[in-house]
Amino acid sequence: MTMALYNRDVSLLYKQRNIGNIMTLTQTAGANFSLKEKWDLAGSASLSYYNVKYSVNKSLDEDYLSQTYSADISYTSKKGTNLSTDIDYYINSGRSAGYNQSIPLWNASISQQLFKKKNGELKFSVNDILNQNQSITRNNGDNYIEDVSSVVLKRYFMVSFLFNLNRMGGKGAQNTPMPKFIERNMRNMRMH
Repeated sequence: MTMALYNRDVSLLYKQRNIGNIMTLTQTAGANFSLKEKWDLAGSASLSYYNVKYSVNKSLDEDYLSQTYSADISYTSKKGTNLSTDIDYYINSGRSAGYNQSIPLWNASISQQLFKKKNGELKFSVNDILNQNQSITRNNGDNYIEDVSSVVLKRYFMVSFLFNLNRMGGKGAQNTPMPKFIERNMRNMRMH
């Protein structure tokens, strides 16, 4: 997936007309494999390049990068037990001292399908196993650059129960899952 964003902003700075041009280019590639209807493997990589230019305050012109690498593995037994783990590795570069950090985010879960029609699921999950989660963002303005580290939800455990009231498609219909790397990109979409 390729994404390009361009933002042009006109403002008044030091009694001068200031034009800000911000360009973001993102390239994402991934693959999803299913083996013997038991194993699902997925991986993806994403690189985002940011270019910021101002007409008045040239000292705020900058280029910086963000990278994300992801991997997913899940195993489903014939009895409906699912073991799943995923990891994201975020790398920030070109930012202020202390904000060029690499952040691993590792999650795992075990679930069991329940009932005759397998329309129930009991799941236990652990999010942020390494307790490293943090949010680092960069804000650009006419006369400032701000790197922000925010407190976010760290490691937590969750037990959940899901009951599907309606199985679409009748008997024998199979639910085709979305490829893992697309599902994760949608779930983990971040704005920088």
